[in-house]
Amino acid sequence: MCNDTTKLLLGIDDENLKIENGEKGDDGVIRLTGCLTYTPKACPNCGIINDQKIINYGWRMTNVRFSKTLGSTVLLALNRRNFHCKECHTNFLAQTSVVPKNSTISNTTRKECLEKLVEPVSLKHIANELSTSDSFVGRQLMRSERDFQTNWHYLPEVILMDEVKTTKSATDAMSFEFMNGETHELIDLLPFRTMPKLEKYFRHYDQSARENVKIIVTDMNYTYPKLVEKIFPNALVIIDRFHIVNALNRAFNKTRIRLMKDLATSSKAYRALKRYWKLLLVPADQLNYEYFHKWTNFAYPIAATDVVHALLSISPELKKTYEIMNQLRSTIKAKDWNNYNLVFSDTQGCSEEMITALETLQQHHDEIRNTFANSFSNGPLEGSNNKIKVIKRASFGYRNFFRFRARVLFVFRIKTKRALITK
Repeated sequence: MCNDTTKLLLGIDDENLKIENGEKGDDGVIRLTGCLTYTPKACPNCGIINDQKIINYGWRMTNVRFSKTLGSTVLLALNRRNFHCKECHTNFLAQTSVVPKNSTISNTTRKECLEKLVEPVSLKHIANELSTSDSFVGRQLMRSERDFQTNWHYLPEVILMDEVKTTKSATDAMSFEFMNGETHELIDLLPFRTMPKLEKYFRHYDQSARENVKIIVTDMNYTYPKLVEKIFPNALVIIDRFHIVNALNRAFNKTRIRLMKDLATSSKAYRALKRYWKLLLVPADQLNYEYFHKWTNFAYPIAATDVVHALLSISPELKKTYEIMNQLRSTIKAKDWNNYNLVFSDTQGCSEEMITALETLQQHHDEIRNTFANSFSNGPLEGSNNKIKVIKRASFGYRNFFRFRARVLFVFRIKTKRALITK
């Protein structure tokens, strides 16, 4: 019974293997001894059937390493039967499903290693939990890379595109990534993002696969509309709403900072503009106008709307820029294309920073019109960027881009289910 229980804890299902005894040493390592023997059916070298042709030929000791059990490293000193074939005069060792041939790390450890690679933790952390080396974990990761070979015969109808910082060994400063916009599955991570290299990469896909793409969601990078025009003949380009709103917010913030520099740093207006900059970025229709309380730099309790009005009264230019920003954000939220275009006809008194942002939006006029007609966004891909950065930070960076790519694809594509233990 003790033998069966120990085998159950270690995940051993080989009936020919017997656990004889074991003890926990002063170093915290659990050392077990076992025996593996059986009657072979045939010689693995010449294939002759065992009709008194194969004899026992001594024993050989193998040290098998298991992952930690109850926080302790487990080592199994396994006595394996050695056999001799009288027909071909070769020797061979008894084999077991517990450990691969010519290896000392158990299969259960290898399986657990693959399960832990899904978690965004460092390879050294996984190696420590499994009582192995980080080199072993890295080899297991790179062996799994063959499971992430690119399917050159298929592309989804909706593709999300973006860039992310990966490793110094990547070809370009930023790496290109793209995702299935419907299933949110990361398709690939590339070490470059320049137009010629992206064009060469996507031309590897079948013509039918590229023609299947109907929508490309991206930021305001000038590269992607040109790429779509050359590679994806049936696709529309959609500018992600976040990047449109972000461009407006940045322009307004630059305006506020420039106007602040014209004020004395000791003035209340300067201190208020510096302190409540986040309040100015809150959509006007979301500002609280009912709750009155004390604000720093204001003499009496007022509502959030009153604070914003007071800040905007400092400069007509700031007020006009604020109005333009909020009008455009409201039309984007309501998908009101006609009113969106009307905002551009009344920009007198607006800041130069906002005018520059509006000119950039006008350069992407057709793509933004597609944005108003569709509901897809780059939100899932932006969320994956955060997880990619977590993987990189947890491992203190990666030297090799392709190892980093394998790890990212492993984390995003492999799904594991853990048993839920209930009473």
